[in-house]
Amino acid sequence: PPVGALLRRPAVLVRHEVMASLHDAGFDDVLPAHLGVFQHPGPDGQRPGILALRTSASKQAMNHLLHQLEEGGYITRESHPDDRRTRVVRLTERGWAALAVIGETTTRLERHWADALGPELYAGLAHALLRLEQVLDEEITAHR
Repeated sequence: PPVGALLRRPAVLVRHEVMASLHDAGFDDVLPAHLGVFQHPGPDGQRPGILALRTSASKQAMNHLLHQLEEGGYITRESHPDDRRTRVVRLTERGWAALAVIGETTTRLERHWADALGPELYAGLAHALLRLEQVLDEEITAHR
């Protein structure tokens, strides 16, 4: 199967487990669409446009998601310290708590996968995916 197809199942599992963990922890208003905002390395200090690029969302769609998260008390949007015309996202205490649940869940899943694959194979997988992430980041930077 193509690598993209092989990446789908783990991604779906992560989303499902993260959503279940968030809801179990009382974050019932977090929707699957919000997970893109919370994805690594997290939204704190980021401009909405960068978050939109990271998730392949339009700026309008990202601003809608950010508005919902702001209404839920997860984030605030502040003026950028170097450019008052630009806004940056800041996590609130509630946002940091949700991000912690996400981190705990993904760590649990990764430990399970590392145990199942063995340390060497898992390290190789992680290294290859990290390199792919760098390539994708370079492509985003080139298109700005």
